Amino acid sequence: MAAKPNPALGLVLGIIAGYAAVVGASYAGARIQLTRQVTFDSIVRHGLQWLVLLLLIAAVLGLLMAGRTIGAGVMVGAGAVMALAGLFVQVAPINRVSDLLKLFQVPGSSIPPYLLMDSSVLFIGVVLLVAGIGRWASDAKVARLLQGGGSQSGYPVQQQPQQWGGYPGQQQQPPYPGQQQQPQQYPGQPPR
Repeated sequence: MAAKPNPALGLVLGIIAGYAAVVGASYAGARIQLTRQVTFDSIVRHGLQWLVLLLLIAAVLGLLMAGRTIGAGVMVGAGAVMALAGLFVQVAPINRVSDLLKLFQVPGSSIPPYLLMDSSVLFIGVVLLVAGIGRWASDAKVARLLQGGGSQSGYPVQQQPQQWGGYPGQQQQPPYPGQQQQPQQYPGQPPR
């Protein structure tokens, strides 16, 4: 039986992972941009570690979202953090925005959170939030069905016996009137 969804735990993990993803990805993205557009250098020579960090952050967040039990909560939590922070940066007064940007800055670094300022976090956050809410609702529906042990109509689902040589739920055709059903012969089986 599948594990019972636990989106509340996923929500907490999603908020933490979403915050860490914005901080880490913003720092790594800014370092890649500095390497490519300011110093006109090759990422392979001077910025490969930032590219690897960016891919690692994406992989960890993706694996958390792929989990059956916590995935919906992680999507909603990470999406909410990203969407709200991105929206706040775009609509709040500039003196408040500078305070928020410091919250998403790597401690001891002078590089601002690049992804928050270019609105990409707002876009990604809204996508994750909408997809996460849909998945949360779907998981809740499946959990209700598994808990009730029946179908949506309230009647229990009846298991059909599996028949030899068929697929589960496959019905054998009854013989036509006047037609006798012939037993199937297998190689090496004595005739009946």
